[in-house]
Amino acid sequence: MVEKLENTSKKLDQEIDINNAKLITDKQHPEVEKGQAYKDKETLKNVLSYYAIKNNFQYKVWKSCSQEYSLKCVYESCNWSLRASRNGPTNTFIIRRFSNMHTCPINIRHEDQRQATSKLIGECIKPKFLNIKTKATAMDIKGELKYRFGIKMNYMKASRSKEHAVNDLRGNASDSYSLIPSFLHMVEKTNPGSFVDLKTAEDNSLLFVFMALDASIKGWGACRPIVVVDGTFLKAAYGGTLLCACTQDAAGHIFPLAFCVADSENDQSWKWFFKKFKEAYGVREHQCLISDDEMKASSKREKSIRNCTRFLRLPHFEQP
Repeated sequence: MVEKLENTSKKLDQEIDINNAKLITDKQHPEVEKGQAYKDKETLKNVLSYYAIKNNFQYKVWKSCSQEYSLKCVYESCNWSLRASRNGPTNTFIIRRFSNMHTCPINIRHEDQRQATSKLIGECIKPKFLNIKTKATAMDIKGELKYRFGIKMNYMKASRSKEHAVNDLRGNASDSYSLIPSFLHMVEKTNPGSFVDLKTAEDNSLLFVFMALDASIKGWGACRPIVVVDGTFLKAAYGGTLLCACTQDAAGHIFPLAFCVADSENDQSWKWFFKKFKEAYGVREHQCLISDDEMKASSKREKSIRNCTRFLRLPHFEQP
């Protein structure tokens, strides 16, 4: 029955020769008219969603398949309707029929914004996150969308919208972990002499990853034989801790040596970090290790550092 209906739609709608210059590819195209041609069905759906939000009305999908996309106003007696269909064998969709006259009550049109999905809002706010330093909270997004489009949303919807925008621009956080081996391989290939290593658990989940670039390894010999270590919490979706080692160059500037991402600061992570650090840099004469005074507040963290310095056979000092 579905195939029969789709074949009927193909017969009713004639194929039109479309100039690429007139083909709509912008998902936020402001106007909707009969005869418009869209790059694909996804573009058409996005344009119609933005159009409904901008003009303060709601619609429901009457029919949606690979050949046709038909809409009606949410109010049953309203005359507003739209029908678009595929242009022959191409992916292009053309608006074949468009009745742009609303006869529904005003309160129905402004009652809710069902077209304002978190995915659509994510597309709208995506430019805000092109700069990685930009900070926009869910509350900021709520206020901006209320001011620009009159959209009322709860905190969770605003948070999901931000997540959609960030994932589209920077990729999914969980998927990016599978790219770490490829990233380390490219570091070694493009920076010969660099030292990288990766340790995983039995279930192939990440435990530790270590990186010391070739420039740091070569520059270590011209720096003071003092290594300052510290750790800080990562504020990403899956948390973790960044362990780092730095020194001071001849000009008195901070010189980064190595980085390690671990689950937390504990004996196992610090020991693995120092083991890899020793493999990458070895041990110099009169070399010593310094930890910051924050570690004094936690005897457990201080104990981890002391255990690791004994493992490296290095003197350990605390900054006053």
